[in-house]
Amino acid sequence: MWGVCLDIALCSGKMFQSVIEYEISADDSIANIVYPVEGVPISVANIRALDNSPQFVDGESVSPANHPELVGVIRGIGWHFDNQDYMYFITVNGRKKSKRYYANDLLKR
Repeated sequence: MWGVCLDIALCSGKMFQSVIEYEISADDSIANIVYPVEGVPISVANIRALDNSPQFVDGESVSPANHPELVGVIRGIGWHFDNQDYMYFITVNGRKKSKRYYANDLLKR
């Protein structure tokens, strides 16, 4: 399952509003994060569930649709609250691109 972490204290605030993949435990009140860090427990009440999983995952090779000659790697996944959509951050030739990309802006390689 995928969601957005709403627990500001989790991991010293570094996980706040981050996209997470999680598994709910047997008692339905606690979830364990499996992405981007593994094995961190979180209250289900502090997760905003997302309907769909992201189209790309960390480490996947992609190209910007407007520059298919460039090959990059997904380095992070975020959630745009206003657009209600995943946004992706990439690295090209070892350099972080500051632009945020949406799924329709990227091509799988």
